[in-house]
Amino acid sequence: MSWISISFLTLALVLSTTSAQANGPRPTYDARAAHAQADLNGDGQIDRREFHLRMVEVFFHADADKTGFLKPEELNKATVIDEDFNEADMDGDGKISLYEFIEYRFHDFDEADTDSNGLLSVEEVVAAFEK
Repeated sequence: MSWISISFLTLALVLSTTSAQANGPRPTYDARAAHAQADLNGDGQIDRREFHLRMVEVFFHADADKTGFLKPEELNKATVIDEDFNEADMDGDGKISLYEFIEYRFHDFDEADTDSNGLLSVEEVVAAFEK
């Protein structure tokens, strides 16, 4: 599993434990608590719908200046580790749209889904974070 998966987990789920604004210190991370918050129906799994909803929430939380795009500093302040901004900026325009953000994160979802069942268990989330 690559650092991108860890990046996904920190950004996708971390904000469940984040009370800091995008301009404040970097968030802390508890993989189990983050998984529980993203698991909207409480079935112990994060499905693609729950993940998508979480990504939209994360995107708009990270968009500190409310432009509808993420700049490198917004993305990096919202995550525990530095992101590869250029990789996520698929069209190379120097900003990340919601579409780009979600597309980039779904690659990470698929990589973290080690049993390929379309769901993220708490064990998969914890394992990806620990790597």
